[in-house]
Amino acid sequence: MSEKKDVTAPPLHCSTATLLSQGQFMELALQHPDSGYYRTQQAVGQDFTTAPEISQVFGELIGAWVLDIYEQLGSPSQVNLVELGPGRGTLMADLLRVAALSPAFMAALQIHLVEINPFLLQQQKGKIHHSEIYWHETVETLPLQAPLLLIANEFFDAMPTHFYRRQENMLYERFIDLSGEEPVFTFLPLASEEGEDVEWETSPVSLHIMELLSQRLRLQGGVCLLIDYGYESGTGDTLQALFRGEPSPPLSHIGKSDLTCHVNFGALKQVAITQGLSVFGPVSQRTFLKNLGIDLRIAQLQHKNKQEAAVLNVAHARLTHPCQMGTLFKAMAIVSQALIPGGFHE
Repeated sequence: MSEKKDVTAPPLHCSTATLLSQGQFMELALQHPDSGYYRTQQAVGQDFTTAPEISQVFGELIGAWVLDIYEQLGSPSQVNLVELGPGRGTLMADLLRVAALSPAFMAALQIHLVEINPFLLQQQKGKIHHSEIYWHETVETLPLQAPLLLIANEFFDAMPTHFYRRQENMLYERFIDLSGEEPVFTFLPLASEEGEDVEWETSPVSLHIMELLSQRLRLQGGVCLLIDYGYESGTGDTLQALFRGEPSPPLSHIGKSDLTCHVNFGALKQVAITQGLSVFGPVSQRTFLKNLGIDLRIAQLQHKNKQEAAVLNVAHARLTHPCQMGTLFKAMAIVSQALIPGGFHE
């Protein structure tokens, strides 16, 4: 399979290798310091729209959810609210508008944002207002004290992912061949392996991050809320690219298109369980939001502003309808102690 290369995009030229695994390719194309997509492009609003940008209700519901967890933790005098990949800062701003209903929470709050995109970071500084906000490039530098309230909305789908194929009792891995004029996909044999013919993905980076977060939750207490598109168990190839909001071949517009894979919630769940934590879900985003009261909140907003009723209906459908984000997107909570997060009953 051959795909035309965008010769103006340099990330792969930064590598001296002629073969890159799919995971290595994604890491360079997305995260290279000088030319990776998430380092050089606006991203949110340019190529894709996340749930917080669709409706304020999304962030408001999560804000109420966070307050409930805080109270279950015993309203500690210090708490770290962490968002991984906070985009334009919309979710956090909407969350804080609801969180302000609890003066104790606001007084205890430190905000920590994990972000590598300089354009989005500037937007976050203009949109998120609190006396203590800190930015990080990796989860390793998050604070070691006080409970953690972690939110990862559409974060893990952008983690580098490897792709494997077992065919006729031989295991292969997909690579990108850079030896020709254009990059092409190729499969290299790894070893003999008996079993049925099947294709699957793995994301060691995602598992490593989840292990680090789980260790922190076990030691510091708290919760991690994951919302993303993906599956609890499954096989197949889910690598996709978006360029200027439209589907694009993954090997074109390198460094200028968003690359993602579906999140393996089952694998992340197992990491957390191994660390001794409790896991709720995954459930569909539709189930999660409806359990949190999205129908009532949309109705309240429509009653207050009847001119926006149609717009609110469209947003509600985009977030919850099975043919849109409702079932493809999943929600999962990883918790310490005896926390019971809302939203996860079927």
